[in-house]
Amino acid sequence: MAPLITLLTSALCIWLAQLAYWLPLKRRKKYQLRFLLDLIATVPFAQVITWANSGRTTAPALIAIYIGYFLWVGISTRLCTPLDAAASAYCSVWIVLTSESIYELWRLLIWVAGRAGLQQPALTSVPMLLGQIGFTFAVCVLVRYTVARLMPDEGLYRIGPRQLLSAALLGGMFIFQFFALMSTLQNKSVGLSLVAPAFLTQLYCLTLLYLQTELFKKSAMQKEMDALNLLYERQRQQYQIARQNVQIINRKCHELKVQIADLRRLNPDAAAQNVTEAERAVQLYDATADTGNEVLDVVLTEKAMLCEAQHITLNCVADGGAVTFVEPGDLYALFSNALDQAIDAAARQMDEPRRMIDLLVCKRQGFIVINVIAPAVTETPTRTARQHHYEQKVMRRIVQKYSGTMTKENQNTLSAVKIVLPPPKP
Repeated sequence: MAPLITLLTSALCIWLAQLAYWLPLKRRKKYQLRFLLDLIATVPFAQVITWANSGRTTAPALIAIYIGYFLWVGISTRLCTPLDAAASAYCSVWIVLTSESIYELWRLLIWVAGRAGLQQPALTSVPMLLGQIGFTFAVCVLVRYTVARLMPDEGLYRIGPRQLLSAALLGGMFIFQFFALMSTLQNKSVGLSLVAPAFLTQLYCLTLLYLQTELFKKSAMQKEMDALNLLYERQRQQYQIARQNVQIINRKCHELKVQIADLRRLNPDAAAQNVTEAERAVQLYDATADTGNEVLDVVLTEKAMLCEAQHITLNCVADGGAVTFVEPGDLYALFSNALDQAIDAAARQMDEPRRMIDLLVCKRQGFIVINVIAPAVTETPTRTARQHHYEQKVMRRIVQKYSGTMTKENQNTLSAVKIVLPPPKP
């Protein structure tokens, strides 16, 4: 019975370390079932780890087992979270090092108690195993709400080859020191002069690994910020170009209307059908939006033409006067990004009646409300998804600039972007 309890304790401690890093991440469907199946799969693997640490294995076998330990945790992370292969491998380094650190700290506490002359039961006794589970749980909760919560970016790890290689080297150094320290702690008569250097080396490895994570994360954030700034400025400048284009189109449409009217007057019977089709085309491109806000008119006219070209129906109820306090460049970028994403989603619908977008801009109880409703899309190509990610960040930056809120909700087959802006300060 005692070996079974020891095995279950080891499996539970490993599983708790996994949960500490998995819970702050985005989750796959049926993640609770995946976590439970992982706990069941952890039990036989914990038997291998327990046997490897018993001192009855050769050094090459011990190294091979721990390489398999990293691989197994990485595969489990890949199956239970939406992380890619590199991010799963990186997360596995943190999980293994955390699991081994907690066990090492527990053994270190026991060693210190023994050096102090305190009586203690055997390591495999029920009280000691319960104490180990409680200690592991407490440390994992601390890790989950500190290190594991701060490292991901929006519920994901974005890991490059250099960061993964560096983490693997630090993880390898830590494990070799772990082997040395566990061998040392087997002898209660060993002095602190042998224990402290190995423990401090491991602490340095963990500290370097965390600092490396923060430095790479800061570098990635800076690159993303530069990209957002570039996109933001380009879209602000794009307003002037779009405004000129709409004005040119309107002027040309007016000239064409005059010429068609002259043609009808001079020869009303000739090519009547062609003239009628030309009139329809001119009316289409001359359908300038009139919301009471020039910037919003430019955006809606531009996007209406794009919708017509892709056979998308754009339903718009907009009070342009409600958003006059927003700077022209910001207003253009906000609506342009929102409508571009909606148009992309609508264009992917095979059923033409579903190729529809609803836009609402109005005032409610003094607040400005902007709703964009479009068909929901479950799968998006990687490049398009990345572009949408940047566009949404630009939108959030603009909304935050005006102290507003922005949410995105999916309900059944529809996706809605809801923006609420407070009234401008007098």
